[in-house]
Amino acid sequence: MLDRLYAYRFELFFISQVILLFGSLLPIPSGVVESILFPLSAIINSLIGIVLLRFKPKSKWFLVILLFIIVILYILQSVGSINQGAIGVLLMITNFIFYSIITIEIIEQVWNATLINQKIILGLISGYLSLGLIGFFICVCIESANPGSFHGVTIDAAQPNLLIEDLMYYSYVTLLTIGYGDMLPITPLLTRRQ
Repeated sequence: MLDRLYAYRFELFFISQVILLFGSLLPIPSGVVESILFPLSAIINSLIGIVLLRFKPKSKWFLVILLFIIVILYILQSVGSINQGAIGVLLMITNFIFYSIITIEIIEQVWNATLINQKIILGLISGYLSLGLIGFFICVCIESANPGSFHGVTIDAAQPNLLIEDLMYYSYVTLLTIGYGDMLPITPLLTRRQ
């Protein structure tokens, strides 16, 4: 079974990433997307990420532990009685670690491919999408540590998802080197101590 899934690893990972990134565009009520579709697609994406590491047992077991943590965090988030801010931070950290490992693995597998075909191209696109997610997690960490770090992002306590959407957009616009200029970092990289 794992061998069969491994043969289609890039296709499956790409499809799960597209659902994860663009699932909110489906004609489904937003509450269902946030409470069911997004966590479910994130867990499926993590499972397929484990398949990518089939031949690296240590890394694979580390991702299994990360997946277990991610599932527990999504369950705790759905319960809603525990500090949601702390759960959100832990989800960001675990997803950042997950996508960092997976991105390195995808790049390595694509780099070592001897035959370029549709599967490898989808792997390349998946690696690129994963780089955008890593950039997104970095932007969220920067904004969390120093609120107001980005000009042009929507900061509304009533709608925290707007900030997430803006930072996701900023990450991909930056990664694609489009640079519209509608959002930009405004805090200095290093601050001088006096």
